[in-house]
Amino acid sequence: MVRCAAFVFAERRTRAGLILLIVAGAGLRLWGLQFGLANPYARPDAEVMVLVALGVLKDPNPHFFDWGTLFAYVTAAMYAVFFAIERAVGGAIVDADAARSALPPVLFLIPRVFSAAAGTATIAVLFAAARELFSARTALVAAFLLTVAFLHVRDSHFGVVDVTAAFLTMCAFWAGVRCATQGPTPRRAALTGFLCGLAVSTKYNAAPILLPALVAIVASTIAGRPPNFRLAARATAMLGLFAALGFIVATPYALLDYGSFLTALANVRRHMELGHVVMTRGWEYHAKFTLRYGVGIPLFAAAMVGPCTLVVQRRWKAAAILLAFPVSYYWLVGSGKTVFVRYMVPMVPFLCLGAAVTVDWLSSQIDRMTRNARLGAVAAALGAAAIAIPTLVSSIQFDRLMTQPDTRVTAAERIIAEFPDGASVYQNGFIYARVDLPDRKRYPHYGFNGETNGFEFDGNPVAPPDVIVLLDSPVPTYTAIPLPVAALVETDYTLVTTVVAITPARTAGALYDQEDAFFVPFSGIDQARRPGPNVAIYRLRN
Repeated sequence: MVRCAAFVFAERRTRAGLILLIVAGAGLRLWGLQFGLANPYARPDAEVMVLVALGVLKDPNPHFFDWGTLFAYVTAAMYAVFFAIERAVGGAIVDADAARSALPPVLFLIPRVFSAAAGTATIAVLFAAARELFSARTALVAAFLLTVAFLHVRDSHFGVVDVTAAFLTMCAFWAGVRCATQGPTPRRAALTGFLCGLAVSTKYNAAPILLPALVAIVASTIAGRPPNFRLAARATAMLGLFAALGFIVATPYALLDYGSFLTALANVRRHMELGHVVMTRGWEYHAKFTLRYGVGIPLFAAAMVGPCTLVVQRRWKAAAILLAFPVSYYWLVGSGKTVFVRYMVPMVPFLCLGAAVTVDWLSSQIDRMTRNARLGAVAAALGAAAIAIPTLVSSIQFDRLMTQPDTRVTAAERIIAEFPDGASVYQNGFIYARVDLPDRKRYPHYGFNGETNGFEFDGNPVAPPDVIVLLDSPVPTYTAIPLPVAALVETDYTLVTTVVAITPARTAGALYDQEDAFFVPFSGIDQARRPGPNVAIYRLRN
């Protein structure tokens, strides 16, 4: 009776701990979620997702297959509900056409909220998978580490596919783990396969998530005593069949418009191989940059030790299941020269699980040496905290920075206030760096022709613009200033105002992701005042 009461108490305490982690995880992922609005380019690719989702409300063929289409369909469904509510209350944004013409901030906020929800839900799924394969203590530590892991917190703010892909990947992993712990029945294999298909239909590079389930099936059938080849064949067939079904259900036009799908797939593969900006192999880059700063050195190091402790304990099946996805995924994604840090988001839950295995193993050693379970629990708590502190600090610094006005939003307000009647405008850099002035009739945007060293509008030569907006940042690929424009500003223009994101003196203390046009430090976040590039606004002298 005493043992039963102790078990119930422990279960309640574990459940309460998980609830607290989920609440904290939601807070970290929702804090600062409105960053950059109403600038539609504050987060690269978000505007693509919005337009694709609006498009499928009129034509279910997205005509865009750079990513699987599940996230776009889910976003479109949320938009449909939003438009229905708008119609019911007499709102202005009542359908996709009206939304596309206005692009209100809520269209960007809706997928961000969904991504934050998926990121928060991943904490619970990781806990369930870890508890199924290991112990309640391992599960709580893993959930805690994912709650605060910077890369996962950061990308949960973005209305794009990566965090949702990580969520579905972890769901498929949990189902695969159950094939090992509960037995690989055809029904369990089918469910696992379907979840794998959904994960791949969100982001194609999630395909290695089939491997943990395959390991579980083989370890439980062919490697069993006696081997059961018939069950292995049936379970494997169901896994593959339902993985294909899950993918087609969520990305149906991979079949219905297979020509466009195959072309997009080839383009994605080519882009991965040829590189983007950094032009280096991901194997080294992601270890030295993405994961080092994305989860912190302590967590990353502990994650590397975890599988080794399983090998020492001769827990071969658990080690193989734990490593099957992250090793194969890292090999696949790291083989290319396109190295966006977001590619490592699906790795983060597995790193947290590996680190939790390390913490649990060390605390278990203390349990055995001291024969004091409480001391082991304290050691686990202290070890988890020590591992988590660096990445938690980064998460909090990021969220605080995201609550500050983006430089481009502030600059747009100042341009409109300074030139209320309109003005012609030139901006350097890529579109993701620029100040968004949606009224293009009042504020026509000029281009600069480097061959003629002159300004153009609609392909025709024009006189210098009324306003020149110069953008500068520690991500110079996206904010390069043509030398003739810089010289012209010195002689013919007067500085109106500047909006500073990070001062030159603080730039040395911050590291930015050079691959992505997202103007927030990846490390040294506290060095920046606000998100965005530095903006200088100049007026043409009379």
